[in-house]
This record gives sequence, C-alpha cells and structure tokens, in this order.
Amino acid sequence: MISDARVSSLGAVFRTLGREGCESFESVDPQFTALRKLRSCGTSSTQLAALNGLVSYVLTMRGEEFWELFAGFVAGRCGDLNSFRDCVKLVKEFTVGFNKLGLEAKLKRLDRTAGCEEAFKKLNLGDLEGYVRDVSRCLGCSSESKTVVFSAKMAYYALRSMDIEVNVSRIPIPVDRRVTLVALTSGLVSPEARRVGLDSLEGLTQDLMRRPELVRRAWGLVSKVSGVPALNLDAPLWLIGGYVKLGRVPEIITNLRVLRVTVNEEVLIQLVSELTYALRN
Repeated sequence: MISDARVSSLGAVFRTLGREGCESFESVDPQFTALRKLRSCGTSSTQLAALNGLVSYVLTMRGEEFWELFAGFVAGRCGDLNSFRDCVKLVKEFTVGFNKLGLEAKLKRLDRTAGCEEAFKKLNLGDLEGYVRDVSRCLGCSSESKTVVFSAKMAYYALRSMDIEVNVSRIPIPVDRRVTLVALTSGLVSPEARRVGLDSLEGLTQDLMRRPELVRRAWGLVSKVSGVPALNLDAPLWLIGGYVKLGRVPEIITNLRVLRVTVNEEVLIQLVSELTYALRN
C-alpha cells in the first residue's frame, strides 16, 4: 500500500524544501503563533502546552481555534503557577470549560499526569525523546500514540517560540486526519491502487486512520529519503492538508500565501503538486 515511487518523489521535494523550509511553515502555523503568547509563562509554557496536547482529541472546534482559545485562557493566569500540579490544575480547568467531549476520560488522563512530573522535567532540558519515552511509560500507552507525539510537538512549538533549539530527529509524526488525508492525496499510500477522487476522500481517510502505523511508517520513509525529521514534515502536511480539497494548485498556494508562508514560489508549486498528485493522476 506504500508506493516506493511516491516515497522517492516526495522525499526529493522535501529534500529541496529542507528543514528550514519546513520551519517556515511552522512559523505561520496558527498553533505555533498561539503558543508564542505563552512565552511570558517561562518554563511553565512548555508544560502547559504538553499537558493540553495530551487531551487534544475529539475537539468541538478546529485545532487552530482550540489552541488560540487555550493560549488566551492560560496566558493571563500562568503568573500564579508555583508547581507542576498547578499547571495540571489550570489545564483541567480549561478542559472542563472548552474541551468537553469525552470529558471524563480527559480529566482522568490529566489526573494521571500529576504523577508524571519527572517526565515533564525532561521538557525543561529540551529532551523531547526522553519526555515521549517517560510520559508514555507513566501513562501506560504507546510512545507512538497520536496524543503523546502531538503533546511532544506542542512542547517543541513552545520551546521553539522561546528560541530554544530542540532535537526532534527521533520523534515520529503525529497521525491525525489531515496527515492521513495527504498520505492519500499525494499517492504515498494507495488503497488497492485505486485513484483517489475528491468524492471518496472522506471514507478512504476514515478507513486509513484505523491503521496509523501504516501512515506513520510511510511518512517516516519520506523523512529518511529527504533527511528532514518526521516531526518537521508535520506543519507543511497539516497546513496544506487543510486546503487540498480545493483541488487546484494555484488556489491552495493562494491560501498558503494568505498565511504568509514564505517558501520560494517554484518550490511551493512543486510541493503542493506532489502532495495533490493522486487527485490528478
């Protein structure tokens, strides 16, 4: 189901884009710009971002809106935080107010994280790999689970917003709907070699999301070919994934320019073309 030819083509375009190009997408990701508002919270900002990432699923709003709301909620209150448990308490308060779907399970998870302080201390050192390993062990889940990896991504964003260098080379990509969708529209993952049409995207994406390990492995291969860490692939895939249903490359690029993506025009056209390949071939 993973196309070797598409791994090669996508690896080539991401090699051209490079990590710096991927970071230009990260810089305009609404989730990143939201977390920049937490810089005044100091080290608490990273813990708050990671905690909220652990319960960021089945949302009642778009991810962009959710993280903007979160940043606004905690930015004015983080000055009163004196401990890790205070951070957990604040995220629980936000969850009760604005993240109510599956609320009981989310609150139970946050309660469990109160005993995972040692894992969160790794974030203060910029040790994302150690954080993923230790927090997954503490919570009794896979180190590749979407929420754990997404939590690491948001911690990375918080650290990067404070200009702290972080090694993300061994962190897998968080597999969500958009990353799965683009695995299909790019032709990277092919459902029985059938053409991916816009009318069948929803069903195919839903089916593929039941196999996150396949999507993770596919983008991991692209990461290996390109030399760009898998976590850094996430922002371009996630942002472009929000527009792929527009279909036409110029329309997608227009929307990316509105976001102020600064990638070279020729490279951006090539990237969007490759990520929507299966819609035209």
